[in-house]
Amino acid sequence: MRKLTGFWRHVVTVLSVALVIFQMYTSGFGVFPDIIQRSVHLFFVLAMLFLMMPATKKQKKSNQVPWYDVVLAVICMICTGYMILIYNQILWDPSQWINGFDRICAVVLTVLILEGSRRAVGLTFPIMAIFFLIYAAFGEMFPGVWAHKNFTFNQIFQNLYHTTNGIWGQMVGLSAGMLAMFGIFGAILSVTGGSQTFIRLAQKLTGKTVGGPGKVSLVASGLFGMVSGSAMANVVATGTFTIPMMKDAGYSKEWSAAISAVGSTGGQIMPPIMGAGAFIMAQLIGVSYLAIAKAAIIPALLYYMGAFVALHYLSKRLKIYGEGCSEKIQLMEFAIIFVPLGVFVGFLAFGYTVTKAAFYATVVAVVVTAFSYFLADKNAVVVAKKTGGLCMEVATSGAESILSMAGLLAGAQISIALISQTGFGVKLSTLIVSIGGNHLFLCLLLSMVVCFILGMGLPPTAAYVLAAAILAPALISLGLDPMVAHLFVFYFSTIGAITPPVCAAVFLASGIADSNWLKTGGLSILLAIPAFVVPFTFAYNEALMLNGDIVNMLSGVITGAIGVFFIGMAV
Repeated sequence: MRKLTGFWRHVVTVLSVALVIFQMYTSGFGVFPDIIQRSVHLFFVLAMLFLMMPATKKQKKSNQVPWYDVVLAVICMICTGYMILIYNQILWDPSQWINGFDRICAVVLTVLILEGSRRAVGLTFPIMAIFFLIYAAFGEMFPGVWAHKNFTFNQIFQNLYHTTNGIWGQMVGLSAGMLAMFGIFGAILSVTGGSQTFIRLAQKLTGKTVGGPGKVSLVASGLFGMVSGSAMANVVATGTFTIPMMKDAGYSKEWSAAISAVGSTGGQIMPPIMGAGAFIMAQLIGVSYLAIAKAAIIPALLYYMGAFVALHYLSKRLKIYGEGCSEKIQLMEFAIIFVPLGVFVGFLAFGYTVTKAAFYATVVAVVVTAFSYFLADKNAVVVAKKTGGLCMEVATSGAESILSMAGLLAGAQISIALISQTGFGVKLSTLIVSIGGNHLFLCLLLSMVVCFILGMGLPPTAAYVLAAAILAPALISLGLDPMVAHLFVFYFSTIGAITPPVCAAVFLASGIADSNWLKTGGLSILLAIPAFVVPFTFAYNEALMLNGDIVNMLSGVITGAIGVFFIGMAV
């Protein structure tokens, strides 16, 4: 993102504050109708995206906004704002153009969303969308089962612009509600020093054990990853401190980077919070988030157990021991992070939605932090200034996290809309089942490979969104429970962050450690071997997801732990 100064920095700050206020208000007091909620959300997001994210890498160093990005931002605001104005008219008849301006807005907004997606996550979504637009318009030219009746311009773009099946669909709906609020919640935990608190807590728990520095990295990365929801952000936040610590203790550059990458990636599959993908999964399969957290807890613990065992015996061989942490964790430091987390989980347990729980947890986080300011300095003016500064920092940081997530989900929504309209997903699912010969294991292997391919060019959340649309129906048709099928593709979409040849978490960790990224990727896979095995296990035995009677669950957990322990020793 550009580091803006002067006038444009003030403009982005105003937009950030407005976006966060809108998201907080609708999270706490009720959302607007779907299209209006999502239009207002994209009104701010797309404008900020073009102002903050440069078109090319060369422009990242510039702190000025080119004139054409200003024009694109304004056009995005016009196209999304126009949808708010015509909402009542299209509500009664979405299949009709109101006037010629509709057509212009439909095409222009589609193109600009894809350009924004390119700036946010790369070329994957624009290329996919172009392919599916061609496929929709010229379906009769495709061979065999892939052929379909051509869709007209009106059918394609009215579906994209006038309905909640297109641009304003489920993915943008998630971005405009649950994920935006969760981004703000994550921002306040990060701004108030979450990464440092987690590092010190990890040092207290494991710092004095064999391989203390490495285990500190695993624990700190796992704790912070639950909050951040991004392996890449996690590597930067914790790895900046833990990787040099591991290198000083005696680990090689490659092992230091691999430990950080594996710990950071695992945070996305570790309850109680997990990453953004878990919230999307809950919405897609229509279950509570707590049900997903319950199903994910044992596989996530096995992931970290395997890494811990491997790291323990590696450290014994290298004679690396820890020194612990002499620095005390202040009670208020602990409270600032864990009281809001407790409130979040508590509201979920009482049946509140994720959005509501994140709203109340964010409010509590501000109150607790303001109280800590009061304890440090009982001057009301100073406390008010510090609290105001905190809110501004949270607004800008939260808006940036919303920006990245919304950019990828809006791009994904266009492809998903066209996949649904053309029936491509059903055809591909049928093909996977037929190639696998209706054998579950072969279909699981094929699905794993597809997840890896998607994970090469996309962040884990985006990879899961596409995998869920394409692969989950095929696995469900073979008899898997929807939660098992979705959790299977979720795991393999997530660990794409450490799977070469394109492994973003490994790249970042290697950059910090100055290591060979390919060797680092190989060591990351070794440490994370349970993550490649456990999903196949729970696909055949749901006991690992805490489903079934107590005897089967205990048997599954114990045998799983024994298997992972020996895998760790073998590594």
